[in-house]
Amino acid sequence: MDFDQIRAFINVASLKSFSAAAEKLFVSQPSISVRIKALEEELGVILLDRSKAREPVLTEAGRLFLDYAQSIINLEDECRERLSGQLEKFGGLVHVGASTVPGTYLLPFILADFKKEETLIDYNIDILDTSAVIEGVLNYSYEIGFVGLIDQDERLKFKALIDDELVLCTAKGLFIKDQKENGVLLEDFYNQHLLVREKGSATRQLLERKLNEKGRDFTSFKGTTYFNSLEGIKQAVRAGLGLAIVSRLSVEDMETSGHVDTYRIIDLDMTRTLYMVCHQNRILNAAARRLHDFIAGRYHH
Repeated sequence: MDFDQIRAFINVASLKSFSAAAEKLFVSQPSISVRIKALEEELGVILLDRSKAREPVLTEAGRLFLDYAQSIINLEDECRERLSGQLEKFGGLVHVGASTVPGTYLLPFILADFKKEETLIDYNIDILDTSAVIEGVLNYSYEIGFVGLIDQDERLKFKALIDDELVLCTAKGLFIKDQKENGVLLEDFYNQHLLVREKGSATRQLLERKLNEKGRDFTSFKGTTYFNSLEGIKQAVRAGLGLAIVSRLSVEDMETSGHVDTYRIIDLDMTRTLYMVCHQNRILNAAARRLHDFIAGRYHH
């Protein structure tokens, strides 16, 4: 077993592609296949199920070995850093996955502050829905994730950052001034068209759960339009297509500029927490560990 074999396996597992792993590691696809085959022969197990036409899938043994493989590679990286005497001036790249609200309206400010202290560290940031971020943390695509809900998978470790309230967002002047100040009831807007995020969104999951607690669902509204873009929803609200229940963080800019109104929903508790998430079994490289520790030290929820 050598480091090249382990790196090949980790990249195929995270990218779900032999060709993508080969491109990332600057080797040929046959070379990736040979390395993983040799690794499987040495371990005496099959790590990847290659029977599916579209992408390789981790076997049970592969899922078990992936945790150990990532730990081995991270320890190797840390060893090299310490031996080279560069740990205190370490740069590097941190792979981050973030759901829409924390990734767009919280993370940029965190990274801007962190960049003042760590000028050599760079980031690769993917903005996805919460489900995709969780999957990416679990399969080692991301060292750190930022999401709007907790997943009960025991392999994950969550750090609460800030609370965020979901509010009703409408075109200007839909409700009267008193409602703007005091809030609205669900019954006040069942006759309106609702704009909703895609299924993997934490905002949508929270909204569906809260409506179900009231014996309601999306069919309770006049109509429903689904978007895979929060920005698309905000612009649709502004244009008068319908109304939406969105993060207060995400809509503060449009409300301040006078494009939309927001209202607290009196009979629906829509407060949730935004989290940083990491894999329990992953040893973070130096760059990711510095970012993690900076965030953990800054937020005391």
